[in-house]
Amino acid sequence: MTVNEAVLEMRYSGIPEEDIEAILEICKKKGLTPQNIDKELEAKGLDKVFELEYDASESWFERGATSSAPSHKAPAKQGLEKEKK
Repeated sequence: MTVNEAVLEMRYSGIPEEDIEAILEICKKKGLTPQNIDKELEAKGLDKVFELEYDASESWFERGATSSAPSHKAPAKQGLEKEKK
């Protein structure tokens, strides 16, 4: 990961500029990795940017994929009738 990628990702997530600068200074010494950045964000009381919490998002798998899977229908053709008039 480059410094620019890290900065853009943190800006996109709404991290204040002063926190971004402080975190980058710390991570330049520790190593600029997603894990180090997230640890520093958490130390400042901010949400992680790079690591996802998969427990909640994978709950559908525990119930069974077929029970909650949406049915896949072909998309309806819209707008064609209006064009014919």
